[in-house]
Amino acid sequence: MIRQLFFLSSVFTLLPFFVSATTSDSLRERYIKRFPDYFFIWPVIKQRSTSFDIENLPNKNEKLSYKPNGNYGLGWGMYIFEIGFEVTFSIQPQASKQYLYGHSRVNDLQANILGKHWGLDLFTQNYNGFYRTDKNISVPANIPYPQRPDISTWNTGVNGIYVFNKNKYSIRAAYNFSERQLKSGGSFLLSGTMNTFSLRADSAIYGAKYETRFGAQADFSKLDYTTISVAPGYAHTFVFKNLFLNASLSIGPANHWVYYQSATASKHEITLNSFADFRLAMGYNSDRFFTGITFITQARNIKIEQVQFTSSNSIFKIIIGYRFKEFGILKKRAWDFVPIGKKHSAQ
Repeated sequence: MIRQLFFLSSVFTLLPFFVSATTSDSLRERYIKRFPDYFFIWPVIKQRSTSFDIENLPNKNEKLSYKPNGNYGLGWGMYIFEIGFEVTFSIQPQASKQYLYGHSRVNDLQANILGKHWGLDLFTQNYNGFYRTDKNISVPANIPYPQRPDISTWNTGVNGIYVFNKNKYSIRAAYNFSERQLKSGGSFLLSGTMNTFSLRADSAIYGAKYETRFGAQADFSKLDYTTISVAPGYAHTFVFKNLFLNASLSIGPANHWVYYQSATASKHEITLNSFADFRLAMGYNSDRFFTGITFITQARNIKIEQVQFTSSNSIFKIIIGYRFKEFGILKKRAWDFVPIGKKHSAQ
């Protein structure tokens, strides 16, 4: 409950800052087109997921991956009053998929706020039930993967991006279509994260079978860590008529405050490792019709004895939308409904 309250309070605290950030620039108008007189509607197919890997650092061919069974959503989105939002409803995996990969219970709440200079992803995620894959052992067809319904993870925090050249690069054009990139352009950026991650299991995470390969001390059943990171990077959008391809990558150091507990060890550590933020988008964006595919993933690496633990959260999304001319009350902006915003506009 505390995580959800922290998440919601962060959204409402930060939202007015980004909604009220409006500037105009003649150079920006040559590269980026806004749609202040339109509202947008789009259906969306979305997959959100949190997974983690355990890799043997002396022998990188030894790797275990733990994944939930799907987390697909179907819904719709809207950009109205100059605020974008999406609502999706989970699609349960088929019975045959649950037989192979088990059943996962998911509570995944996310919000994305995009300004001209800034982008924020706020999230709180709780996943229960994972299946395991071994890089060196393939599972025969129609045979269930090793399943761990007892594993639960919690991941709460915020990822941020600061774009230095807002006049030639629009993060909005690639990821929520509230703008349109007219010419190819890019920008250096800073990406960062601040989050807490917790894992609980009824027994050791990989068990005695793998201790000869990964070590006994890292065979934990309880893990907590907090991460703070700032990573430099670069983003670029390539435009050909109404088609676009966008990619951004940031990699940098991350400081982790770690606690883990196994049968042979219980330890608090402060470690320095890495954080990576990768985003890819492609699609079609005209004055009225738009469609696109988006993939976003963030990964945090920590070292426990001879093992590297990597936690990843990702979003894969497909949308198709259309812009409609505003009319009536739809011509208003979000701050028009706030008494403080009305007073500010009058002045």
